[in-house]
Amino acid sequence: MKTSVVLSTYNGQEYIIEQLESIRNQSRAADEVLIFDDCSTDRTVELVTQFIAKYELLSWKVTVNQHNKGWRRNFIEGIWASSGDIVFTCDQDDLWRRDKIAIMADLMEKHPQIKLLTSNYCEFNEHGRRAPSPWKNDQHLHQVKLPANYLLVQSPGCTHCISRQIVELSRKYWQPEYAHDALVWRLAIFAEGLYTYADALIDWRKHQKSAFAKESRDLKTIGEKKKWIRIAQSFNEMLRQYTVQDVKSKSKQRQFEVLKRTQDWLTVRACFYQKKSVLTGIKLVLYWNCFPRYRQYLGDWYLLFIKRK
Repeated sequence: MKTSVVLSTYNGQEYIIEQLESIRNQSRAADEVLIFDDCSTDRTVELVTQFIAKYELLSWKVTVNQHNKGWRRNFIEGIWASSGDIVFTCDQDDLWRRDKIAIMADLMEKHPQIKLLTSNYCEFNEHGRRAPSPWKNDQHLHQVKLPANYLLVQSPGCTHCISRQIVELSRKYWQPEYAHDALVWRLAIFAEGLYTYADALIDWRKHQKSAFAKESRDLKTIGEKKKWIRIAQSFNEMLRQYTVQDVKSKSKQRQFEVLKRTQDWLTVRACFYQKKSVLTGIKLVLYWNCFPRYRQYLGDWYLLFIKRK
């Protein structure tokens, strides 16, 4: 299988060289490394260009956008520009274990039923590292089954290895508000092709300047939570159409049941944010297992009646 690495950069000069080194030093080299810079205003592009020239990396290419696209569009269009049979998505500030590509490519080659393969990760920052997450680190391949709270993406995009089939399907179903990792995760899980290899193949850097950290902070407002619910409703309807048109599965009844229950939960939750009705909030308890994380139910009450903004 031909392997592609797609890396999205934006003002990443502080950590970018460490990430590039971890890709260059892979025991199995990527067949192509495509770096898409979203109009950085620091030295990111200069550092990347110098790195490629220094090591004469002929299969590496950096593209600078003519205008800022935002990380969602920058990532998905980068994925579409790749030519690999399998595509690794890569952040600008993590560290890959030396055998990440070798292990994941080997698993994809041996198990053609895999549509999306993820791995464990270790979070780290200036204060140290945490234990591997999100699965027990048993070095085994596991299928991820469709849960009631399927909107939860348990493995971040920096751990993803995407099949060409899912890449092509993403062209059909992507919308500008969709994150690439959430899209491919959900397409794969409904196709019964989502698997994880439970070993920490990357160190995932957590810092306050990252897009992930910024959006996590933004979600703690009423306005952003309403926006999240709207996007989730769009996702749920898209996945219903996807299941009808492009999913071949013996579990369609179960999938439609999950989609219908999620639709009902999001309708009630949207009403709770709109009307701030205590009775509606109590009704949400019936959909407890639909919340990506249980604490978010209490978080809704906190936002609406204590924080109030």
